[in-house]
Amino acid sequence: MTLSRRTLLLTPITLAAGLLATVVAVSAADARWMSTGAQQPGSPDRPVWSIAASPTHPAVLLAATQGRGVLRSTDSGASWTTAIAGVDGAWVVAFDPQQPATAYAGTQTAGLYKSLDEGKSWTAQSQGLNNLDVRSIAFGTGLVVAGTAQGVYFSGDGAASWHALGLATESIAAVGVLPSSNGFTLFAGVDNGTVGAALLLKSDGLGGNWAAVKGTFPADAVVASLAIASAPSGGTDPPVLAGTSEGLFRSDDRGVTWNVLAGLPSTDFNLAFFNPANPDQIYVGSDGDQGNGGVFRSLDRGASWSAFGAGLPAKPRVTALALQRLNPAQVVAATWNPTDGSAGAFRIEDPAATVAGVTPTAAPSASGRPSATPHASVPSAAPVRRSTASPAYSTYAVALAVLVALGAVVMARRWRMRREDQRIYRP
Repeated sequence: MTLSRRTLLLTPITLAAGLLATVVAVSAADARWMSTGAQQPGSPDRPVWSIAASPTHPAVLLAATQGRGVLRSTDSGASWTTAIAGVDGAWVVAFDPQQPATAYAGTQTAGLYKSLDEGKSWTAQSQGLNNLDVRSIAFGTGLVVAGTAQGVYFSGDGAASWHALGLATESIAAVGVLPSSNGFTLFAGVDNGTVGAALLLKSDGLGGNWAAVKGTFPADAVVASLAIASAPSGGTDPPVLAGTSEGLFRSDDRGVTWNVLAGLPSTDFNLAFFNPANPDQIYVGSDGDQGNGGVFRSLDRGASWSAFGAGLPAKPRVTALALQRLNPAQVVAATWNPTDGSAGAFRIEDPAATVAGVTPTAAPSASGRPSATPHASVPSAAPVRRSTASPAYSTYAVALAVLVALGAVVMARRWRMRREDQRIYRP
């Protein structure tokens, strides 16, 4: 009798909880990517290798492209303008997290450029660079690191001058800076090494004493992306991610040991980043050529993953990825199909993403300085269309209401059972 009663009591709760979980999972899976505006109206988009969103005005986007150089948008990608005249090819764009209005761009043949006004104006800053093919950029406190087609360089004066850090025979696709109590640990990912050679290296400090990362990290995995969290996540040190040709790897002990993250497709991962406001939230992208590409998200430090959204082109090759700190947050992705040459940019809302601090202003004021009065999170010039399949809070509310109602029924049922027992077994 006791077992059957418990079963009767637990069944409605189990069903309700399952309903709520199903609604949440289905709503997240059905969220859809929406196309942004064309790079140049009337012309096909060109491949985008990097996207960066301003930390202060997240509707301001920078894009590094093949053929149109560095592009800038102030309306979340609805429209774009050329940012650096005379530059046709760029690999990477990035905002300095310590100085949010400062941006850097690494070009394919013209070296590195710096902007102090969120990308409106730019100055060449390549003094000391022996190679002008700048492929990756990373930041530490008072430090900028650049990976080029011939080695790694650093600057301690805001890119006014650059100093070689070695690896001059390597093409550096990714760099990372992990702070320590007495300096930095630098990481460099190589994408042109010989088979069996070390393709992920690290150096403690700025001495350029690089050592191959060994242990469980595969020696022949081409490293396309490095990401370092802004704070610890499940350990004492900030975690490091390495996107490689053999999967996504994570280290929580400053690169001593690495573990491949399960739950992802068996493909390469060329993009990875942590949500700056919450290192437990991770986004990765793949341009895998077997149809396994796309965008994937984890909300639990990489313990589990799910394909993020629907609506990207079939067999998507994702070439760039960024998080806009709007409210709700939005993710921007670029895709490219080398078979037919088609390229495009997409965006999707992510209500699950943490947004730190107050609601950020969406776009810069006319003067280019941050406005003292917060504006609406979504830019008025390019209102975001909410897909009917996007996460619907009303649906969550209905499921929660059903759960509460069933809970009330269960409580009432338990009360009646107790009264019945008292009546039957009363001395």
